[in-house]
Amino acid sequence: MINLDKYNQYMNKPIYLSAKEAAAELGVQPATLYAYVSRGMISSVAGAGKQRRYDAADVRRLKGRRALEEPAGTRPLTGDPVLETELTMISQDGAIYRGRPAVDLAENATLESVATLLWGCAHDPFADPAPLAPPELPNGLGPLDRVMMALAAWPLQDKAAHTQSPKLLQTKGAALLRYGVAALLKTDPKTIPVHTQIAQAFGVSSKAKHLIRAALVLSADHELNTSTFAARCAASTRAPLHAALLSGLGAFSGPRHGAASGRADAWMAEITPETDVESLIADRLARGETLPGFGHKIYTEKDPRSHWLLTTLIASEPDHPFVRQLPVILKAGRDLFGLFPNIDFALAAMQKTYELPKDSGKIIFCAGRMAGWIAHALEQYGAQEQIRPRATYIGISAS
Repeated sequence: MINLDKYNQYMNKPIYLSAKEAAAELGVQPATLYAYVSRGMISSVAGAGKQRRYDAADVRRLKGRRALEEPAGTRPLTGDPVLETELTMISQDGAIYRGRPAVDLAENATLESVATLLWGCAHDPFADPAPLAPPELPNGLGPLDRVMMALAAWPLQDKAAHTQSPKLLQTKGAALLRYGVAALLKTDPKTIPVHTQIAQAFGVSSKAKHLIRAALVLSADHELNTSTFAARCAASTRAPLHAALLSGLGAFSGPRHGAASGRADAWMAEITPETDVESLIADRLARGETLPGFGHKIYTEKDPRSHWLLTTLIASEPDHPFVRQLPVILKAGRDLFGLFPNIDFALAAMQKTYELPKDSGKIIFCAGRMAGWIAHALEQYGAQEQIRPRATYIGISAS
């Protein structure tokens, strides 16, 4: 005789798929699968080793929903992957820029060389002289506000600021990158590499300069994050390049994106050589506070950008009092919050170690990401579609 309770338990037991199986069933790349997970559309659980397993019921429900949609190419750019790109793919090993792993490029590349890779340049757009300085800006502005005001004034010095000419846009991208960095740093635009400009403005050692260069490279692009999507939306309307950058900056300026390293820096400011770090983090947990700088919507384990920067920082400064505490901080983040450090934490750790100026994390992140916004704007200019997502209405029905 069948034991119905056991039978029902067996039949209701969830089925889980590997990442490879789930992605294959959906017909998507692994990066798209991880995006579905981050949006709460597919649930996952820990599997063997560091692998995760994905709920087959969620996968098949999503697959059925997608099958009911109109054929690709007949609907607006909306839904789950909304765009095709040749620029960057995200895997659990990190971003891959046009087939080149960002963590490999971090070893020696400059932001300028990564920009030419992402922009698909056949010539050096940085060969031209630097642009003029931004107009005099009001005192008291933060770095992101300065660069937004400076970009709004860009047409004052560039009569072709509204051009859509592919022959001109890469060169204008290089000029705008230099111009934006100058506004971030409150200096004049220069032709020297961006990491050198930042190191000079911060007055730091060669070891710090090496990490700044790598951080710029690792920050350059991260596929379709919020600020990049905003920049692409603007470019899809054929807004000029400086306006697309302004759109990206608006999204970037929020505390959940580009300003997140400041939130990490705020709680890390409490750490002194005498601090019991584990107790400090445990107190945050007990108070129901988050741990800024830990956790990521895409990376279920380590953020490869943060891992590269922190590993290099620990190797470069083994005797620094704060750096000696880093392993304890990282372990407490895992043990108490179940989270790994992200790039915001790595930037804040660099700022604390090298006593960089206030907002240095967001300055480095923004300078690097501007290269990516330009890349996505250039790619979007070559597409026919205007990005026009749709919303699911959940309000009051018409009577």
